Amino acid sequence: MRRAFFAAGAAACVLAAHTSIARAGASAAASVFADATSAAGIRFRHTSGAFGKKYLPETMGSGVAFFDADGDGFVDLFFVNSTHWPGRAGPPSRHALYHNNHDGTFTDVTAQSGLGVEMYGLGAAAGDYDNDGRTDLFVTGLNGNRLFHNAGGGRFVDVTARAGVASPAFSTSAAWLDYDRDGRLDLFVANYVDWSIAADLTCTLDGKTKSYCTPESYKGHSPVLFHNRGDGTFEDATRAAGLYDPASKALGVALIDYDRDGWIDLVVANDTQPNRLYRNRRNGTFADVGTTAGIAFNEAGVARAGMGVDAADSDGSGRASIVIGNFANEMMALYSADASGLFIDEAPRSAVGRNSLLTLTFG
Repeated sequence: MRRAFFAAGAAACVLAAHTSIARAGASAAASVFADATSAAGIRFRHTSGAFGKKYLPETMGSGVAFFDADGDGFVDLFFVNSTHWPGRAGPPSRHALYHNNHDGTFTDVTAQSGLGVEMYGLGAAAGDYDNDGRTDLFVTGLNGNRLFHNAGGGRFVDVTARAGVASPAFSTSAAWLDYDRDGRLDLFVANYVDWSIAADLTCTLDGKTKSYCTPESYKGHSPVLFHNRGDGTFEDATRAAGLYDPASKALGVALIDYDRDGWIDLVVANDTQPNRLYRNRRNGTFADVGTTAGIAFNEAGVARAGMGVDAADSDGSGRASIVIGNFANEMMALYSADASGLFIDEAPRSAVGRNSLLTLTFG
């Protein structure tokens, strides 16, 4: 059984309870959400490691994965944590796995899961890469990613070294997909910029105090595509697939079949670089059609600060729309496709644009 999920890296999560209410004169019910985090038993706290040095990774939150970790048919919660910087002591800051109790509450089962490791984590993607019927977990992070094989019973084993997917970089998001339709899930990893403590730059807004540098201060880093060999290991297929992009500063990736040919395409949200729409050419390679499809830049031809991305049929047209979260004063982008495959940004003419203009939209 092939099951694939992905979760964006730079994201925050609040557990919400959903109800519907009917408004007078309205033909449809409105969705209302209430914060149920505490009542559900979620006690997770994220650690950024910030202590005044203004290191770039501190500006991001971390991801959450919703998946059935123990095969009981109920969705569990995995929270990605970051950690303290070298030389800085602090309480343990491990990832957390919460078991679904089937009654709207969750229990922290991190200790027995094998997932309670310390790393500067940023995102997570869940998928059954070895087709054993159990959902495995990939965690992105700074200076090395982790792949956890689901051993059953809610227990996981770190198989990163054997699988060959560590890829030490500033990895933010990831997605499992069978891009060549060989029946095995492959792995796309989005990377941000070339940053390390040793290469940290000093930026300032007032000429005196250090501030967080913007991504323009650093070189980009290409995403990586790992092809599943079918024996528990992966090979780097980035260049062969036409996905090598050293200018990329990616914070999000979404799966989409935008041309409805039955082959999975990729949307990559880039920070201050053009967004990418990689069309699957059905021969193991991709072609970037982001510019011609209309999602690379805003209406003025300027690359925005893409922070996250998702795709779904938002208007019932049968064609997938794309939503991209951007920096403050840039508003979110809501791309709807016409019959030719050209995307039009509907956000400036909708409540999506008005309500998101002043906010920074991560995740």
